[in-house]
Amino acid sequence: MSKRICMSFVLIASALLLVSGCGKKEPQTAKLVLPSNPTTGYTWEAAQTEEIFDIESEFVQEEAEDGKVGVGGTDVFVLTPKEKGQTKVTFEYGQHWEGGETGSTLTYEFEVDKNLQIKVVSMTGSLPGDADTLPEIPQPEIS
Repeated sequence: MSKRICMSFVLIASALLLVSGCGKKEPQTAKLVLPSNPTTGYTWEAAQTEEIFDIESEFVQEEAEDGKVGVGGTDVFVLTPKEKGQTKVTFEYGQHWEGGETGSTLTYEFEVDKNLQIKVVSMTGSLPGDADTLPEIPQPEIS
C-alpha cells in the first residue's frame, strides 16, 4: 500500500511540474545584420525609446587578402528582451563625432509580450539612393 501511495505522489508531483512549465517559452532574440565599414568613419549606433532590450553589437569584417586595409563588413546587433513592453529602436549610420554626417536611419517598433516573445510592429528607414536603387529595409531575424 505504501508503494502505491508513494508512486501516486511521484506521478502527481511530476504532472504538476509539467503543467507549471506549460505556456512558458524561452525568450526570443532579434538579430539585425547591417552593412558597415568603420574605416570610413561611419558606424551604426542603436538607441531605444524604452529600455526593454539588452543590445549587443559586433563588427564582422569581410574576408580580405593579406595586407589589405579599409575592408568593410557587417555590424551584427542582437536584441535580447529584459521585460514586457513596446519600444522603438533606431539604428543610425553616421560619423558620430561632433559635426559628423548621418548616412542612414532605420527605425523598428518592437512589442515584447510577458513570455519575452518579440513581434516587429513596424519598420521605417531613410536609406541613401534614389527611388530606383533604394535598398530594402533589412528584416530582423527573430529566433
